[in-house]
Amino acid sequence: MGKSPKTLTILCHPDLALWPEVQKLSEQGHAIVLGPLARVGDENIEPDLILHPHAWRMDHAHRKYLSLAIAAGRAKRYPKEK
Repeated sequence: MGKSPKTLTILCHPDLALWPEVQKLSEQGHAIVLGPLARVGDENIEPDLILHPHAWRMDHAHRKYLSLAIAAGRAKRYPKEK
């Protein structure tokens, strides 16, 4: 397996860092930074990608999905009781 010519800085939740796919990314030369999301502001990390169980990608191209992201976030935080 070769090194990637276009490496990324990836902020990764520790639970996901053990995934074989993430380990393969590291072997390809990508910078895998372990830590919680709060660490981005604390250490001036500017990740190209965030791997976290609750992460949603949101930029202009995905703007139409903002309401879906809000609904999913609420469902995760406030699950319906049976």
